[in-house]
Order: sequence, then C-alpha cells, then structure tokens
Amino acid sequence: MNFLNNFVDKANGYIWGIGMLILIGGAGIYFTVRLGFFQFVRFKDMWSRIMDKGDSESGISSFASFCTTMAMRIGTGNIAGVAVAIYLGGPGAMFWMILIGMTNSAVCFSECTLGQLYKIRVDGEYRGGGAYCAERGLGWKKYGTFMAIVFGVAAAIFMPAAATYTISDAFREATGIPMAVTSAAVAILLFITIFGGIKRISSVASMVVPFMTVVYMAVTLIVLIVNITKVPAMLANVISSAFGLNAVFGATIGAAIQQGIKRGTFSSASGMGEATPTAAAAETSHPVKIGLSNAAGVWLDTVIVCTCSGLLILLTDTFNTAGGYNGSGIDAGVEGGVVFVQAAATTVLGRFGNIFIAVMLLLFSFTCLISYYYEAETAVLYLFKKPGQQKIRKIITKVMQFGMPVLVFCWGIIESGTAWNLSDLALGTTTWVNMLVVIMLFPKCVALYKDYVEQMKAGKDPYYNPDKLSWYGVDVELWKEINAERIKADASNSLNS
Repeated sequence: MNFLNNFVDKANGYIWGIGMLILIGGAGIYFTVRLGFFQFVRFKDMWSRIMDKGDSESGISSFASFCTTMAMRIGTGNIAGVAVAIYLGGPGAMFWMILIGMTNSAVCFSECTLGQLYKIRVDGEYRGGGAYCAERGLGWKKYGTFMAIVFGVAAAIFMPAAATYTISDAFREATGIPMAVTSAAVAILLFITIFGGIKRISSVASMVVPFMTVVYMAVTLIVLIVNITKVPAMLANVISSAFGLNAVFGATIGAAIQQGIKRGTFSSASGMGEATPTAAAAETSHPVKIGLSNAAGVWLDTVIVCTCSGLLILLTDTFNTAGGYNGSGIDAGVEGGVVFVQAAATTVLGRFGNIFIAVMLLLFSFTCLISYYYEAETAVLYLFKKPGQQKIRKIITKVMQFGMPVLVFCWGIIESGTAWNLSDLALGTTTWVNMLVVIMLFPKCVALYKDYVEQMKAGKDPYYNPDKLSWYGVDVELWKEINAERIKADASNSLNS
C-alpha cells in the first residue's frame, strides 16, 4: 500500500502542478472574458434558472438537475478539502479558492452547455457528457471511447475513495462507531438510492441538498455572530497570507495559490466533466439555461459553502499551519482535515459540534457518491449505446448498482492518505482529458450564449432552434421535438408578418 500511495502521490505532483493552474485558471479567465463576464452581468438570471420548471419521461427538471449536480459539488471538498487547503496553503488559500470559484463558473457553464447541446436519447432517457461531446461535436470517436473508459473507471472506482473514508472517519471521531460499520451503512443507502435510476437519484438530491446547505450556512452564521469581533483581523490574515506577506503561517504565495485552485477545483468539479452527464439529463428549451444554473451552482459551492468552512476554521482559531496542529492539540494534517472543522464547531456547539459536522459530512459526501454513480453509469453506457445493445446496457447497469456499493464499503476502511491521493488522481486525470474537448468546442458556447441574450433582449423565453444554429453532431430531430411548439409558433408569426 505504501508503494501505491507513494506512486500516486508523485503522479499527483505532476497532474496538479503548474500546468493545472494554467489550464483551469487560464481557461476560467479566458472563458469569462469571451462570455462578457456573464456570471456578473447576468447574475440574477443565472440564479433564476435554477428554478426553471418542466420535466418529461426523457429528462428531469432543471431544479432536479441542479440539485443532482450540487450533490456532486457540495461534498467532501467543502469540509475536509477546505481544511486541507488552509493547512497546506495558509489562510490565503481561501482567498484564491473564492476567486477561482468565480472564474470556474465560466468553465462549468461551458461544459454543461455543451453537454446539453450534444445530448441524445438512449432507452428513453437523455444521455450526454464529455464522451458524447468528443464524438458528436468533434468527430473524435476514438477519443470519446477513451474518455468513457477514463471517466467510468475514475467515477466508479477512485473518486468515491476520499468521500467514503472521510464519512467513516468523522463518525469514528464523533461517536466512536467503527469505520467498517459506517461504511456498510453508507454502502446500503447508496444501493437503495441508485437502484431507482436518475429519477430516484435526482429525487433524493432535491430533498437532501437544499436542507443540508441551509443548515450548514445557518451554523456558520451562528459562529460568525459569536466571533464577530474577530472578523477584521481574520480578513487581514486572509489577504496578507494570500500574497505571501504573512510568514507566521508557514505558507508561500505559491502554496496558497496552488491549494486554493486545487481544492476550489476539487470542490466545484469545474472542468472535470462530472457535471455534464446530469446537466444533459435535464429537460430544457435552451442549452444555455442549464449552463447558467450550473454556473450558479459553482458560486453556491465554492464561493459560499467553502467560505462557510473557511470561516468556521479561521474565526475559531482551530488551526496552525506552521505546526500542523489545531487549537485543540489534535494533529489534523492532510489525513484528518475534517478534524479542523469539527474542532471549530465544538467551540460554539460543544460536544454536539463533532456530531453535527459528522452528519453534515455524511450528507455532503453521500450525495457526492450517488452523483459519482450516475457519472460512471453514463460513461460506461456510452460504450454500448447502439440500439441493438439494450440488453448489454441493462446487465452493465445491474452490475454497477451492486458493485459500486461494495467498492464504497472497501474505501471506508483504507488509509486516509491513500484515499485522498486516489481521489485527487482520478479528478486530476479527468480534468486534463475533459478540458481538451471543452476548449475545442468553446466557440459553440459563445454562439449559443449570444443567441440566448438576443432572445432575452427581445422579450422571449429563449429556446434552441437547430435550424438557426446547426452544427455537426447535434441531434436535430431531438431538439425540434423538444421545442416543436415554439418553432411552429415563430414560423407562424413570420408568415403572418
């Protein structure tokens, strides 16, 4: 196990090095500029798209899609990941995490818009994702197959590692429950949820995600009020540390930037291709609508929820990046990042703080796991999407529904360093593989966004007409079916005028 951990750790050094900072940071800035700073200009519209109604037998509603993608985003990285970022990068890592969250929203917007544009119908349900975009948008069928294999293995096997381990570790810390018991319970709950397919997955996410987010923010608000006098000093520490001006925390500006971008990207999953399968599953009249709601999701995840975790840690002084110990004298380190947040919660909630964070982590990470399953299922079914392979698809789905919970149980009892390293490796690899496709197809996002804005200015409810914007690989008949009434109405108005 030590050999594997050392090998993966070294690989992560390359995958998450300066190249990743340039790839994600650069793409986020470039996309933001080309899209006219949409996340600020259309801020209200971006959030309103979350509540768009309308589902069908083929697709889920925009709200259900949003909650399911948020199930993946608001996860382990929002609690333990933030703690790790502050531990290794100092308080300044939070500054860079928030900044990258704003620009990452443009990356997420682009990949989710593309997922919607190139979706198809398989066995009566919408399916889409990076592999579909590669094949249908770029004509890269072999690369699409490669993507599907990489994403299927990463999402089904390696991505769940950190989430499962952290849940089990948090409950052991808070209640003394053996990790194997917690892992078994999580595996059973996962099986029950994913056995119902995307409809049940989205239904569970729609119930759990809003609840857990509001409760977590409410507790953060309590901590903020209790420690309100510390806010000015905390903000000063964050800013000075962000630019390497505070040597007390033992972190250079490079470490602050790297950890902020790494954990911000890990949390938001922007550019990783994780959000596109669920984004493609939504019923909507225009791809940009789903792109906007998912961009808002990145703000909620990284700019808001991650900041909540950062505030809990920094306002209660439950960390010390120079020594690697939190205020309670516990060696938190990379392996036990969640302990930072648990110690912070106990300063206000007493012994209940440990249990509260453990429960929040259970909800955050469990919703991550159900989203990982759907991502893996979509990727694997891409390989067998032909009409005559329906029986094979059903067999694969059943195998995954039984197999993934077993793997989840196993990840809950391994070494924490290995769990985090394997998750980082999977997420980093999928980011590199996915971003090539997103960058190549980005001009389509710009054209779709312009079309959306023009319709909004004309007072219309935007819809996508493939006769107006038609590209290779788009399922024209599918989109004409979705927007049949709107297309017919516009055609009729044109004739009358």
